[in-house]
Amino acid sequence: MTSTPVPASRADRFVRELAELKIPDPAAARTALWLRLGGLLMTAGLVLGALAFPLAHATDNSLAQGDALSLGLGGITAAVVGAALFLRHSLTGFLRFWLVRQSYDLDRLGERLSDPAVAAKTVDPPARGVDPPAPEVDPPAPEGEPRNGAAPSPR
Repeated sequence: MTSTPVPASRADRFVRELAELKIPDPAAARTALWLRLGGLLMTAGLVLGALAFPLAHATDNSLAQGDALSLGLGGITAAVVGAALFLRHSLTGFLRFWLVRQSYDLDRLGERLSDPAVAAKTVDPPARGVDPPAPEVDPPAPEGEPRNGAAPSPR
């Protein structure tokens, strides 16, 4: 006796297709490392910038002030690079999830629209003895103006 295979549910098919796409896991160790490195650089940059201010103002020696200013600029650079790293890797995970969710929703919409039973329910038949309303037709666009669905401009 042979058994017929049970058709996979939409969720099971989605998980299988997602595995075939080989999208890296957003919670991977490499992404977490870059996030931590970005946060560390931001913190270190703020600390260096805050430390450079009193060092530059504590002396009249222009060479020591120059060193403190260099330290402060290095701190600002580290904070900007750290913020860019942190922002890039935190948004990557969110946008990857959003893209997969959009793909899934569009697939479900396509399945609903291609199903003849659902498509027949969405179109209401006209009542008996009543003519269906005529479809609205846009007036022709004036010469030289693009037809983009916008209302015509008053002249």
